[in-house]
Amino acid sequence: MPCPSYFKSPFASLRLGVRAEVLFFYPVDPVKLPSPNLSQRERNLIEEFPPVKIPAPIARFRQTCHNAGMKKIAIIGGGIAGLAAAHRIQEEITSGASLECVVFEGADQFGGKIATERFDGFVVERGPDSFISQKPAAIQLCKKLGLGDRLVGTNPDRTKTYVYTGKKLVTMPDGLSLMIPTKFLPFALTPLFSIPGKIRMGLDLLIPKKRGKADESLASFVRRRMGEEALQKMAEPMLAGIYASDPETMSINSTFPMFVQTEQKYRSLILGMLARKRQMLMHKPKAKPGNNHQPFSLFMTLKNGLGEMVDAAIEKSPDVKFRANAKVREVVRDGDEWKLILEDGETVEADAVIFAIPAKLSAELLKPFAPKVAELLQGIKYVSTATATFAYKKEGFSHSLNGFGFVVPKAEKRKILACTWTSSKFPHRTPEGYVMLRCFVGGAVQEDLAEQDEDAIAEMVKHELRDLMGIVQEPVVAKVFHNKKSNVQYRVGHAALIDSVYSALNEFPGLFLAGSAYRGIGIPDCIQNGTQTAEAAIDFLAGKSPAAV
Repeated sequence: MPCPSYFKSPFASLRLGVRAEVLFFYPVDPVKLPSPNLSQRERNLIEEFPPVKIPAPIARFRQTCHNAGMKKIAIIGGGIAGLAAAHRIQEEITSGASLECVVFEGADQFGGKIATERFDGFVVERGPDSFISQKPAAIQLCKKLGLGDRLVGTNPDRTKTYVYTGKKLVTMPDGLSLMIPTKFLPFALTPLFSIPGKIRMGLDLLIPKKRGKADESLASFVRRRMGEEALQKMAEPMLAGIYASDPETMSINSTFPMFVQTEQKYRSLILGMLARKRQMLMHKPKAKPGNNHQPFSLFMTLKNGLGEMVDAAIEKSPDVKFRANAKVREVVRDGDEWKLILEDGETVEADAVIFAIPAKLSAELLKPFAPKVAELLQGIKYVSTATATFAYKKEGFSHSLNGFGFVVPKAEKRKILACTWTSSKFPHRTPEGYVMLRCFVGGAVQEDLAEQDEDAIAEMVKHELRDLMGIVQEPVVAKVFHNKKSNVQYRVGHAALIDSVYSALNEFPGLFLAGSAYRGIGIPDCIQNGTQTAEAAIDFLAGKSPAAV
């Protein structure tokens, strides 16, 4: 938006006010208004539109009005991290920042691993089906996008989770927080653990805390604190399963830092978890009369699938250009700016570039001019996984599906990692008269199973469900989705590796990294990371502006 000519001023310090989405730039400090240097016309406008205090970096951008011109941010990658970054930039544009933003996505649709298929009353997720509510970034974004009333929790009537062990499904005992027992009687009576295994887990109450801050593997941490049986029956299928990782190599500091913090603060994981439960009960807000609001469940989703979030992020960012089927072939440094060369030869200039693609793809683009950064990024590994979703007619179905599903320890030597009973966990995703299951295959330990063709995976999973659950019916819907080399692995030393990446990237002002490869793999982590990366790019451009103060 051009500055009105009567507000163009030689004064070095500009201040502004905003009313009704119109920008007014004042040539003096608003605190000292009125000034004898202002004309009567300017005095009248200031009286009608008094200045307001605006936080940086928005104010700094508005101050660039006629001095610096528009700044452009290019985002490579349209997954949830890239979309969160784009939406954050849209917020700045809406507030009056002199910004342009374009998102380049090499595929034909946005969302990355988040993709929802809807047909005949079924809602089928290709990738993640929910996100954790204890990390607020995803819920906050949903509310900003107008999706607050679309949020749905898990079914409160069927909350059991099972572990397949000893050729049967065993209920996980009440009070088991991830792998840490917090209720004595259910833990003492559960058949999930042997008596020696329970005694070993109880020794956590006596074992001293680790000295030093050196990273270690999840397996090493759990063996040290809780014993081998806790590792095999809980930590490996439940915790390592979240990351599709090998517990012998995955970093405890980067994946479950709360365990490390609990050990350091309370010495014992059990004592620490009990203390946290007491604190939560003490600080639990009291229900207000007439308030029927239900608290969020641990896992949340959207009524019509997580694809709603992708669609809304694009719809609510009208000033951002979203370009699908636009793969970036090369990034070239051009003085203080950057040039993006697309596969079709088109060149796009940008003042800042956010790489919101997998680390291995960022490494390919960075290698020609930032070989050290590229080499570090290539140290971040990815593995393949696959999901198989089956729907069956409910009438005559051979299992009650009384719970959320089950996990399978590696020691059982089966070919699936876990199975979610989708129609029990999220009933709204299945039409009346049907049930739906979703199985997970592959990961760091059995990656080859996920790299088979779709028909082979479907047959393999049906055979597993026949053995594990006794399902003999043929599914009426069968969907298999590959995630080839797309699950990032946080191996021991990951945090130090990422610190080195960021340090090396500082030599290239205007370049930024976002996504699951760095500080968290979950949807809330990626949203927070994308948002913060956008803010870092905005701050960079604000500081780069010659009119910034």
